[in-house]
Formats: sequence, C-alpha cells, structure tokens
Amino acid sequence: MNLGKSNKIRWWDEYEIKARYIPTFLSVIPIVHCLVLFLGVSFWSELCGNITWMLITNLSLAFILMLSFVQVQCGFAKHWIEESVFGKGGEQFPTTDMLLYNGGLISIERKEQIRDKITKLFGCIFSTKSEESNNPANARLQAREAVGHVRKIVGKGVMTHQYNIRYGFFRNLIAGMIWSATGSTGCVIIYAMANNWRPAVFFIIWCFVCLAMFFLKNKILKKVAFGYADSLFNEFLDQYKNKGDR
Repeated sequence: MNLGKSNKIRWWDEYEIKARYIPTFLSVIPIVHCLVLFLGVSFWSELCGNITWMLITNLSLAFILMLSFVQVQCGFAKHWIEESVFGKGGEQFPTTDMLLYNGGLISIERKEQIRDKITKLFGCIFSTKSEESNNPANARLQAREAVGHVRKIVGKGVMTHQYNIRYGFFRNLIAGMIWSATGSTGCVIIYAMANNWRPAVFFIIWCFVCLAMFFLKNKILKKVAFGYADSLFNEFLDQYKNKGDR
C-alpha cells in the first residue's frame, strides 16, 4: 500500500530511501557475492587486490543491481506479498478493520468515536452493525473510502510517516528474501565446495533468516501495519478533534 505518499516521487525522498532502496540493497547483496564467487578468484584478482577492494566491489555491484531491481522488488511486494496478507487492494488492511464492528483491533467505543468524526468532517456513510453483518463487502468498501479521506488530511503527520516507512521497509524487504535466500544458497554451495566453512555457516544462517522472514510475513506485516493504522487514527483525532463540532 502506498500509505499517504505524495504522487510526486523523488529518489532522495526519505520514504524512497528507507522503504524502497535500503531493503532492495540488503536483498541483492547475497546475489552479488554469489556472482563474485561464481566468476572465480582469478577474474577478480586484477580488480580486487585485497579485502578492501573486494568489499568495495561487492557493495558497488550491489548498488548497481539495487537500482535495477528496486521497481521489480517493490512491485512484487505490493502486488504479491501485500495482497497475500491483506487481500486485493489491501481490503483487509488494519485501517479498514479499525472502522468495522467485526474488525476487532480496537474497542467499539473507539471505532464509533473515529467513525463519528469522519462522518462529521467528510460526510462519509458507514454501515450499522446489522447492515455490516448482512453486507460485509459494502461495509468494507465504505470503510476503505473513508480511510482515504483520513490519509489525505493527516498527510505525513508527526509519527504516521515513520510508521509508514517502517511498514514499507518490511514489506519490500520480505519481497526480496526470495532472491536473497537464493543468493545465500549459492554462496553456501560455492564455499562448501572450497571447504571454506566459516563463511558457509554465515550464509546458511542468513538463508534461514530469509526463509523465516518470508514464512512469517503475515505476522510481521500485520504487526507493523497495525502500528501505522493506530498512529494514523490517533493523529487524526488529535489534530482535528474540534473540527467536527463546528
């Protein structure tokens, strides 16, 4: 979900750097290192005379690959990872569930407070408990439309932007765990064949970390998404607590 982001995207924007470029960079490092190992020491001996230059080579190639992969990885994160957790279009995102009686997450009183404020400010219509039970799909659509108004008026807020970045970071990092685990597996094979077990063990551990993050994506994303949703509505109520009474 592009949560509260401006339509005008700049590569040096804080969100772009922390939520898109950094997770992509971390994901491609094992692939680059595997490529360096696969091409052989002799290929790199002229370019990399010592460990420092080898490190520079790995990071430089990772940076280049990051620029090539960032759109693919983030698109994959949004249309496959996110939708596998929150449904198509993020229909089950916590911001929507917080406005539904059957959504849980927060108290009924809190839901009604937020819904009442949204209705007064934007004229949005919400389903009653019985209407929500009879037509949950329409109730969810109403809630999603209302959330759009809240995001627009809160903008980056005070802490909401940071929670947005945190969510984007984990979503995009999890998307990159597939090729990160693949690159790590390649590194393990190459190091094991050379009987170099210390780095092999390191990449075995990292491969398990990647797989663990991927298979725990539901729990991780739901936790950070809840933090974003909670911050969004808290700032909405704090910043505009008097507007609905005018």
